[in-house]
Amino acid sequence: MKKTILIFLALFLIIPNSLQAQRGDNAAAIAGGLLAIGAGIAAIEQLKEQLEQKAVEQVLNEYPEFINFELKTNSLSGTKLKDLSSVGVITFEITNLDDSTRSILFAFLSSGWTNANGVDFNKISWKNFSKSEWNNLMKTYIETASKQSISLTDLQSSKIVNKGVKQGGKFILEFDKIKGDVYYTNDYSDEFKLVFNERSLGLFLKPKDKDKEQYRLGGVRGDLVQIRRKSIIKAHEHVNNQ
Repeated sequence: MKKTILIFLALFLIIPNSLQAQRGDNAAAIAGGLLAIGAGIAAIEQLKEQLEQKAVEQVLNEYPEFINFELKTNSLSGTKLKDLSSVGVITFEITNLDDSTRSILFAFLSSGWTNANGVDFNKISWKNFSKSEWNNLMKTYIETASKQSISLTDLQSSKIVNKGVKQGGKFILEFDKIKGDVYYTNDYSDEFKLVFNERSLGLFLKPKDKDKEQYRLGGVRGDLVQIRRKSIIKAHEHVNNQ
């Protein structure tokens, strides 16, 4: 909330100067444009605060072994208000301050997760990936995307980039170049089917029997969510302390 207030204070300082600099009909247009930009920034910040609070509640409820921890996210950085509907996953980086273990908390977002009141938490599903769970997921993703094998040892010391995997600045393998209408899949687990398309990672959240009705009504299970490349890169660096 403090960030939102600061944004509007900054706008009120900017607008008078802009009005003095521009006279006539342009003044109203400038003021309206600045307020619209400010409203968009404030809305993003409000959503981020709501999601961060819910993520903390998720950790407190589901992972009582986390006594002292740090939780942060950059997933919505640079996202415009009009682009929110295309966001399928928000990642939270968690560090257990008592033993320095790291994990990645995923918030899987279904269509309609934002509305006039902010966030509809019925449209969100959560999954926390430990270091081993994350690296196993990435190993499968990389092997599906490249049709080559990689060891967990190499994976943990490598950087995942847009075109493949680098170690010491050099590619140790590259992702296949496939057409936009081609999909590589892997039946990863009871929870997910992994989907590779145009270098991007998608996770299909398998609907369970108890979720079938929720899916029919628009729940998150049964959705194919796209994970942004920058989120994958950041998450991999975090859990492996790179």
